[in-house]
Amino acid sequence: MADTDHVHGEMDVSDHNSTWSMFMTMTTWGSLIIILAVGYATFTLTMGVNWVVALGGFALLGIVAGALMNMGGAWIATVIGLAVLAVFIQILIMLGQALM
Repeated sequence: MADTDHVHGEMDVSDHNSTWSMFMTMTTWGSLIIILAVGYATFTLTMGVNWVVALGGFALLGIVAGALMNMGGAWIATVIGLAVLAVFIQILIMLGQALM
């Protein structure tokens, strides 16, 4: 038989806890980003809502959701950065349509 030097409850699980914490953080962030992106696309493409109104609404929703879930300032900066990126992409789309 194998030596049983293991004592129940004595294992250092700090690495396990930090891995689980990071996994849950990334899952939360990814899920909220997907919800915001799909919601924005749904409102603009299928419901005919103006893209500026939909973008502002979903950016506000993202900030409020992040505040309620205590996601911190990095989440707010991410939402604002994604909104700025969306405006830039929309400007490129409008320029491309003007050239056609």
